[in-house]
Amino acid sequence: MSLISGLIAHSGRSWWQARYIDGRVLSEWDTLVGSKLLPVSIGRSSRWEEISKKGMIGLRLLCPNGMAGELEAPEGYKFFQLKVGYFDIAIGKGGNHRSTGSHIIGVVKDDNGNCLCRAWNYKKQELLQFEDNVFDFKYEHLGILSLEVQQLKV
Repeated sequence: MSLISGLIAHSGRSWWQARYIDGRVLSEWDTLVGSKLLPVSIGRSSRWEEISKKGMIGLRLLCPNGMAGELEAPEGYKFFQLKVGYFDIAIGKGGNHRSTGSHIIGVVKDDNGNCLCRAWNYKKQELLQFEDNVFDFKYEHLGILSLEVQQLKV
């Protein structure tokens, strides 16, 4: 097991990793606020929205069980990633609790919004592959995803 794989397993969470046409690889932990550039859960939030999508040709989901889901597409295709979270409100002992249900990566395949996705399901601890549509996302009943429509043209 590599050092990075071990750190991902120890973190107990999934991480995205983007690959560019020029060979660069950008990992989620490189974009965390307060991170030390390693895949550990010390950063507060990643900066997916701020990273360049220009030249992006691949997106990978690195899972804590050692599996990885990868998506590839020619330059100019719209990649996305998101996390499905929950906030439980408790009265009395224990207090409120936040949790992540799934971490999803996807690539839009056509102008109709059809997309190919990979998701790490935290409850089942499994990597899923499925097709969906960004205009009516069925997985986890998410509905319309907030992607810039003008960028969907593939």
